[in-house]
Amino acid sequence: MLKSYVGKNVCKVDAQDKVTGQALYPDDIYFEDMLYLKIKRATHPHAYLRRIDTGKAEKLTGVVKIITAADIPQVKNFGLIIKDQPVLVGVGQKMRYMGDALAIVIAESKEVASQAVKLIEVEVEELEVISDPLRAMEKDAPLIHQDSNVLATHYLKKGDIKKGFTQADIIAENEYRTSTLDHVPLQVEAGVGIYDKKSGVIKLWVATQWLHDTQADIAQSLGLSKEKIRIIQPVIGGAFGKKEDISVHLHLALAAMETKRPVKLTYSREESMIAQSKRHPFIIRMKTGVTNKGYLTACQVEVIGDTGAYASSGPAVVHKGMYHCTGPYNVDNVSGVAYTVYTNNTYCGAMRGFGTTQMAFAYESQMDILAHQLGINPVQFRLQNAYDIGSSTPNSQRLTHSVGVKETIKGAAVMAAWKEGSP
Repeated sequence: MLKSYVGKNVCKVDAQDKVTGQALYPDDIYFEDMLYLKIKRATHPHAYLRRIDTGKAEKLTGVVKIITAADIPQVKNFGLIIKDQPVLVGVGQKMRYMGDALAIVIAESKEVASQAVKLIEVEVEELEVISDPLRAMEKDAPLIHQDSNVLATHYLKKGDIKKGFTQADIIAENEYRTSTLDHVPLQVEAGVGIYDKKSGVIKLWVATQWLHDTQADIAQSLGLSKEKIRIIQPVIGGAFGKKEDISVHLHLALAAMETKRPVKLTYSREESMIAQSKRHPFIIRMKTGVTNKGYLTACQVEVIGDTGAYASSGPAVVHKGMYHCTGPYNVDNVSGVAYTVYTNNTYCGAMRGFGTTQMAFAYESQMDILAHQLGINPVQFRLQNAYDIGSSTPNSQRLTHSVGVKETIKGAAVMAAWKEGSP
């Protein structure tokens, strides 16, 4: 017989280690003879690197080695879905956002490494900075990558959208915008790397959400077999999607192979904010039709998702958001298009909700607007349109079980002490 845990207190398996300080996070890990890394990052969000001079930095006492793209010509780009992100930007290549790495500084201490980063001289050829996805989509906009600034386009169709709007007595058409958002996990990106000279195995103590995908991406970038990459998972320290992407991994691996000593890299909070993934900001243009009796007839949506400088999970996040354009409400006629767009902003990836959170702001706003225009109780309006067993989603998935939308709406109304006429 199955045992139910819902609604009961369950002991968290790692709670004691965390509250007593026994849990080891990446930045807690230490080895004898360890070196420390810092990263020289882009000086402009959209520019060609014309010169990089590490001479002054290399002369600083305590600096062991500085790695630039010229030292690793064999290393390939990386990325979750599309391999479009360079490990290091080289001379003649383009920096696409402020988080791009130009050089890896390896030193005897964090302080020396930080000093050395400031001594690296860079000359760039500045280009127009594309911070607005609408500008990126214009025909005369400079290309951020070699091809179009529109990375991916997805379409959605269900029923007959023209018929649906013909059936509508009231139509609400609005544009909604959501903002970039950082996950801000308590443990910033950090890790330790060791290269085993005998086996040729690189050992990395780095928190990651996609252990085996990360292993495979590191291996293909370095031109090694997956068996040569071992990731040992420490306590994660919060992630929320942010730690699906590679961060310190490849730089640690390169430094460990170069020096044959243990190496550590820990981002500052500022560096984490600049260099690592965010929640996608969406522009959502939504048109919704409803009858005078309060039944939804049509939903048409255009989604423009700013994926930033690199793809990460962008193509999946943006079109998944579009697929949820009606929320948990029955609409027979749906039409949609979603554009995943490159800009020079910090790249965006997975974050809790994976595109659905942004879309909820739009469709729930539409529901409130339509309820107000109809003069209908907004709770009742939602209930009479809510999914049930047998309902069909915008991408025509038939719901056959576990559909608790109506109970959730009722429960939320009770918990909020919502009454007719409440804002």
